Amino acid sequence: MKNKPPPLDRPPVSDRLVGANRLFERDVLLQEGPRREPRVRSSIIGDKKLTARDAVSVKKADVKKADAKAEVRKENRLLGRNATPRNNGPEKSSRVVFDDPILPRTDSNLRRERGYSKVSPQGGNTKVSSSNQMSAVDEVRAKVSRKIIYRSLGLFVLLGSFAGIAYFATAPLTRLLERPLKSVAVEGQFQFLPKDRAMELIEKEIDGDFLQLNLSRLKNELERDPWVDHVYLGRRWPDTLVVKIAEQTPIARWDANGFLNQRGEIIRVTETDKLLGLPWLQGNEINAREIMQQYQDLSTLLRSRGLEIVALKCDNKKSWRLTLKNDKEIAIGREEVMEKLRRFVTVYDKFLSSVWGDVKTIDVRYSNGISVQWIPDSEMAKRYLKPEINIPTK
Repeated sequence: MKNKPPPLDRPPVSDRLVGANRLFERDVLLQEGPRREPRVRSSIIGDKKLTARDAVSVKKADVKKADAKAEVRKENRLLGRNATPRNNGPEKSSRVVFDDPILPRTDSNLRRERGYSKVSPQGGNTKVSSSNQMSAVDEVRAKVSRKIIYRSLGLFVLLGSFAGIAYFATAPLTRLLERPLKSVAVEGQFQFLPKDRAMELIEKEIDGDFLQLNLSRLKNELERDPWVDHVYLGRRWPDTLVVKIAEQTPIARWDANGFLNQRGEIIRVTETDKLLGLPWLQGNEINAREIMQQYQDLSTLLRSRGLEIVALKCDNKKSWRLTLKNDKEIAIGREEVMEKLRRFVTVYDKFLSSVWGDVKTIDVRYSNGISVQWIPDSEMAKRYLKPEINIPTK
């Protein structure tokens, strides 16, 4: 048998890749024209700083080493050697990392280039040894214990400071609390309540020093008086008590021993001499607010004509009757009070205003007019009233 020719030696895949890279680099150099000097850029091989040119030389050395290994494998095939060199682990190759030429050479950039010791390139945390974990826990516990100690010391110092201040301030505070009251300033209009009466009420309740006065009790005692609406009390340093009294505002008299204030409340008093100039309202106490409101509406309508209400009465049947100045009475009835009074005002403007002195009473309870009663022996009575005819007796 003829000996078969030995197989053609084909370069390994790595050699072919290296050759293709060389051809590509050559074509690129031909296209670019004359070769330019590469920019010097710092890089790291292990812990050694290199430039871009040094990195190219290192790459060429790696290519030569690969060619040498390919020749050794070829020689072994020709000699029939099948043994392969013992693999002692992955080959150590130099790692080339190029910097960003814009960033400065700071410690943070160097750490980024060399790689973080506790973080993997994929972003995951590396495993921390149990000793490191224990040390971190102990450090946290130490910090917490120190905070507790510091806070306890601060609280102790604060309480001690308060105790010292209280001890040294006891005597001055005692002298301040025992300051006597020297004067009382009473303010108000005192139109219905005599000022002497107010001073008597105040003197009864002053039984302590300046800061130990019971102001709420004094206020309640003063507001029990029917003529007092509300009271304001205050201390004026160093030893004066200020009392401001606001009296009730009577709007109208109510029955025989009381009056209505601005809120429609019935206030009972024993002395009514100062209320004689007010209008007199009569009726059921349940309807007191309604009566006062009706009085204000009627008074507003009549005041524009110079007519003044001196009395307003509402009986149990809710029938209204008012008395004007000079004892002129008007009977209104139970319904349509304001409409009936407007009808009276119309008649008053057209006819009654000129003969108002001869009018005695007026009745507006009719649906389409009013009736007038004249004073006897007045001119209007002589004109409109027929004289009585005396029939002689036999």
